[in-house]
Amino acid sequence: MATAGHDVTFLVRPNRLQQLRTDGLRLVSPLGDASLAPKMVTSDDIDGPYDIILLSVKAYSLASAMDDFAAAVGPDTRIIPLLNGMRHLDVLAERFGDPKVLGGTCFIVSKLDSEGHVVQVGSLPKLTFGPRSSGDNAPIRSLKDALSGPGFETILSDHIIQEMWNKWALLASLGTVCCLMRATVGEVASAPAGEAFARATIGECASIAAAAGYPLTEETLGGIVRLLIAKESSLTSSMFRDLSQGAPIEATQIIGDLVKRARAHQIATPTLDLINLNLTVYEQRRLRVSSVAEQSI
Repeated sequence: MATAGHDVTFLVRPNRLQQLRTDGLRLVSPLGDASLAPKMVTSDDIDGPYDIILLSVKAYSLASAMDDFAAAVGPDTRIIPLLNGMRHLDVLAERFGDPKVLGGTCFIVSKLDSEGHVVQVGSLPKLTFGPRSSGDNAPIRSLKDALSGPGFETILSDHIIQEMWNKWALLASLGTVCCLMRATVGEVASAPAGEAFARATIGECASIAAAAGYPLTEETLGGIVRLLIAKESSLTSSMFRDLSQGAPIEATQIIGDLVKRARAHQIATPTLDLINLNLTVYEQRRLRVSSVAEQSI
């Protein structure tokens, strides 16, 4: 968006601010590299409301992020969260008011390398956003141009909650397959009973979406199945990559909240229950080890 000439300001933490001032912001992508000197602020520098807040932190950082950008929210501000799961919508609406919060999803595979560059891999990234309820959404439709640019596809959807459920079912299935088996999609699919395991996992996630009133279409469901039973696939979930590095994970937001909703609808989810326990134990152990390390320091 910034390279396309839109008025974009990056809200960054102090350490990142110094790094970007020194090295600039660099995107490394098979679709074309880009470098720019971004317009930046820290939370203490925000001096008034912005039209759009594009929120793309990890879901477990939501609380601190809301405190950081609160000064940028005005009467006409629209917040477009790209977080995983669904619970963040209620949290944001309670803090800033329901009309200000839109729905959104983003499909992209990227990471920060050791030099702080954004490295994007895979196909054309896609950003989808839209109103969470029907009504006079003309002001929202006018946002599409501001959210468009080369190198990614921008879609304005009238069914954004369905889009979010579609992605949630995919992420929860992919995360379960990779994290529970500590392997790539292809490694799991190639193992005896691996394909059946993937299909059962997808079935549990799809049943919860349907019970919530957002059933996956046959096309969407078929696409997830094909993705997760591909025997030659090197695909892994971002949650698995974070887990492999001993980093914080979005277990509560992607898996835990889904299990909670399954219980509310009295849906049995043995596989999701197992991965939820697995990741809960991982998080407890990670926090315990981190606490010991801090005490040692």
